[in-house]
Amino acid sequence: MAERPCVTGCGKPTGDMLCAACLGELVAALRALLTDGAGGPGLLAELNTTLSRQHTTSPGPGVVGQAAARPMPYHEAASETSWVLANTITTWAREVHACNPHLLPPAGSTAAAAAWLVGLPGLLALHPAADELHDEITHVVARVRRVIDRPPDRIYAGPCDAPIEGERCPDHLYAHPGANRVQCGTCGTEHDVTERRNWMIDYAAGLRVTATVALGWARLLLDKTIPRGTWDSWVSRGRIVPHGTDGRGRPVYRFGTVRDLALAHVSKPRHTR
Repeated sequence: MAERPCVTGCGKPTGDMLCAACLGELVAALRALLTDGAGGPGLLAELNTTLSRQHTTSPGPGVVGQAAARPMPYHEAASETSWVLANTITTWAREVHACNPHLLPPAGSTAAAAAWLVGLPGLLALHPAADELHDEITHVVARVRRVIDRPPDRIYAGPCDAPIEGERCPDHLYAHPGANRVQCGTCGTEHDVTERRNWMIDYAAGLRVTATVALGWARLLLDKTIPRGTWDSWVSRGRIVPHGTDGRGRPVYRFGTVRDLALAHVSKPRHTR
């Protein structure tokens, strides 16, 4: 097959629609949604964690309880980006499948659609609209990276909440691992790291949240990553049960129960031979 310029406009020759470099960039963007490359969670998990952070003055979706006075975290920009990401990835998965109907269709979730696309690099390179596919997916993944605002190598230490001119400081605290104290970047107030994190965990325990929020909070507040399969096992075995539904009809669970199960799960001793 005669070579032609890559459809992205990068100038590199290719026998397909995408050159090897642009295809690699596309696949890397999709893979980054699923894993950090070192066996850890990817950008999708980080985005769910960011969704659990407080940036408004009212409780976010998926949170039920007496939280109006001191709402738990919710991030509007992350919510919008999550919707755009889901729409972009699942739409392109359907488009690729429409061009290859002999393949089994991808499952409905964003993660499943991304994993399905990652496994088809040859078909991505040949897609008739490969320039749009590459552009939209790499841009939305870059957008996810921008909205994930957790400072690197720091732990979340809760809200500042210090009194400032009759109001409460709305900023959030991020401490270096092992640090005993952290200073608010907005008002300069110093806080005890352990005290703030314990307050946040105790406060969250009385709230009822959806599964997505619960898993995000477990990672954000407890630094514990609970696999979705473990969560599903807890639900099927009745170790955690719904306590009503949120405004969208989704089941909600008491975070205090989730906290206890998460701590017990990760502290189990490993049996070695």
